[in-house]
Amino acid sequence: MQCAGSLLHLFHAIRDMGAGEFQLIQSCFGGKSEHLNAATTLGIGDDASIHKLEPGMQWVVSTDSSIESVHWPSDLPLAVAADRAICSALSDLAAMGAQPLMVWQNVMAKNSQAVREMAQGSLAALNRHQVQLVGGDTCRSPVNALSVTVAGQLPEGTAMLRSAARAGDAIWLVGTLGFHALGLQQWMDGHQTGCFVADFTRIEPKLAQGQRLRQAGVRCCIDISDGLLQDTGHVANASAVRMDIDLQYIPGWEKIIREAGRDRAIQAVTSGGEDYALLFTAADSVQLPVDLAVKIGHCSQGEGVYLSVDKEELVMQSLRTGGYDHFS
Repeated sequence: MQCAGSLLHLFHAIRDMGAGEFQLIQSCFGGKSEHLNAATTLGIGDDASIHKLEPGMQWVVSTDSSIESVHWPSDLPLAVAADRAICSALSDLAAMGAQPLMVWQNVMAKNSQAVREMAQGSLAALNRHQVQLVGGDTCRSPVNALSVTVAGQLPEGTAMLRSAARAGDAIWLVGTLGFHALGLQQWMDGHQTGCFVADFTRIEPKLAQGQRLRQAGVRCCIDISDGLLQDTGHVANASAVRMDIDLQYIPGWEKIIREAGRDRAIQAVTSGGEDYALLFTAADSVQLPVDLAVKIGHCSQGEGVYLSVDKEELVMQSLRTGGYDHFS
C-alpha cells in the first residue's frame, strides 16, 4: 500500500508533467529516432521491443548510467549532458568492434522541461550516429539522470576483448588522452571558452574505427573511460601481460604540456578519464589501417603497467590506484 507521502509525491509528479507522462513521452521521443535498423521488428509503443539477428551474428550489449553532479556539473546544459551519456555508452560498443544498432534509455528528470532538454540531446546523438531508440522509461526524480542500454552486432567470434593481449604485441591508441580532464577543469573554473572545453562537452565514440580494427584482425581493445592507468591495468590483468607505455607518443602530448605543465599533463593523461580513446594491442602480422592509430608501447611477459616519458620511468601502479572510481 502506498503511504500518503508517496501518493502526494505522485500527485505532484503528474501535475508537473502537465499534459501527462505518456503525452510527454510521445512529444519528446515518438517518431523522433530517424534511423531504423533491420534487426528491430517492433520498437517504441508496446510493452517491449522485439529484435532478430542474422545467422552468424552475435549481440553485443552494454549499459551505463549518468547522474547530475556525479557524471556532469549541475550547470552543464541538460541537452549536452544527455548527448554525452548516449555517446559514452556507445563507446563500449566501439571497444568491442560492434556495429551499433539500438538504444534503450531511461530518463529520470526533475520536471517536464528537463525531460524535453534531455530528449533533445539524446536524440541528437542517436541520429548523429545512426542508432535507433527502441524503448525506455521516463519518470520524475529528485535528481536528473539517464540510464542507457546499447546493443550492437558483430560476426561470431570476432569481438575485441580485454583478455586477448599477448606478449610481443604493440600497444596502439586511437584518439587523445587528457583533453577531457583539462576541459572539465576549465569549465569548473569558469573558463567555458577554454581550449579544451569542447573535448569535455562533446564525446565522440570511435565506432567506425572500432569496426575497422576488428575487421583488420585486432582482438584486444578497451575504451579509455576511467583513465589510461586504470583501463590499461584491466587489460594487463585480464591478459596476464606486462604493458609498457611512453606518454610522449600519445597524440596531443606536447599541447597538454604547453597548456598545463608537465605534472598536470601526466595526471590528466594517466588518470583523467572520459576521453573514450581506443587502446588496443596487435601483433606485427596484423595489417592495420593506415593513419588510424599511434603506437605508444608494447606488451611483454610479466605483469603490471609501466609508464615513462622519453624512456624515463615514471610510475608502476596497481589497478587500485589512478583513474576514476565511484567508491574510492
